[in-house]
Amino acid sequence: MPCHPLFTDKTIALSSTLAATIGLEEAVLLTVFNDAASVQMGPVYQLTTDALRQQLPFWDDVSVRRVLASLLEKGLLQLQGPGFAEAATLAFSFAQHAAPRPAHNRAAVQQHSVHEPSPQQFAAATPAQAATQSHAPLSRQWHPSEDALQRLEQHGIPRSFAMNQRDVFMLQGQEQGANRNDWNTRFFRHVKQQWVFTQNDAQRERRHMERTSFRPQQEEASPIAADWQPSQDACQILQRAGVDPQFISDAVPEFVLYWSERGDAFKTWNSKFIQHVRQQWARYSASVEHSSLPTPIPENWQPAEDCFDILAMGHIDRQFAQALVGEFVLYWRDSGQAHNSWNSRFLQYVKQKWAQRLAQQPQGASHGQQQATAQPHYATAEASVQRLKDTSW
Repeated sequence: MPCHPLFTDKTIALSSTLAATIGLEEAVLLTVFNDAASVQMGPVYQLTTDALRQQLPFWDDVSVRRVLASLLEKGLLQLQGPGFAEAATLAFSFAQHAAPRPAHNRAAVQQHSVHEPSPQQFAAATPAQAATQSHAPLSRQWHPSEDALQRLEQHGIPRSFAMNQRDVFMLQGQEQGANRNDWNTRFFRHVKQQWVFTQNDAQRERRHMERTSFRPQQEEASPIAADWQPSQDACQILQRAGVDPQFISDAVPEFVLYWSERGDAFKTWNSKFIQHVRQQWARYSASVEHSSLPTPIPENWQPAEDCFDILAMGHIDRQFAQALVGEFVLYWRDSGQAHNSWNSRFLQYVKQKWAQRLAQQPQGASHGQQQATAQPHYATAEASVQRLKDTSW
């Protein structure tokens, strides 16, 4: 029988029916557990963490936890001790019925298992809290419940990281304008997703540092250089996350200026830049309005307050932005063009003008040269006028 040369080790015999029923990833992991149990006496079986990693080299620990949580939630597997990576050996057993349990009749999974809580698990503990469980929009004063934060800590997610995601989550919720009674559950899922992104980015950064570890000067913490630029890996990570390349480029001068003035020394500037751009992009994407129909700019148009919040994250002076409103409105009133989002165009315009201002400041020859190179179209007043007429922004 022909055999492909790439099949050099043991393969996982996977049931196509099982994969179609419970999902491909769940079927792969359940098959590994079933193979381990087939050579043991039940009803409780054991599988070492190292053996599981060896059989699933295409998954990292975060992925294993995620798929394992799905099996536990579906009731297809039960853990009899610590969760994955919490002990050297996993003790597990199979459920009585080999079918997912209905959502209204699922048994509670043990506290150590990794799963997403249902909205009922976030029910308020007091009558006053219970009153807030009715459907309601997300207010500016909303805070995640203590129960949600504790559950995130059980998943290894620090409370400080969770609270740092609150602003982005609230902006997204307010932009949707939905009335819900499960904001804590949605916050839990949002934070978990951001945590996975952060961990994956950190792993990529560590691998990059390992590849370049033969250069000892990169191992020591140092202040940010005036001509600093993000690495190609950092830019690719941001672009794969959906960040516009021009947005990334516009964020470099303000990032360098901020950390130059602080004078702090780090050896992870790329990681800090990724976090900085992601936070700005999330607020930018969630805050600007996107009307379904293009409209001309009103004569008395003013930018939304969220615009100034986003600019403040980039350390752009509010008075500087407000001073540009008049000329911005005048140009687009004269042009007579209609667009979906005037806030987004105003944000891009202010960031470009701010970069022009930084390029004109005497902050050293190397830094000035860098700014001039980054913004070649702002060398003269005439060029600035031409840039205003450029409708691409």
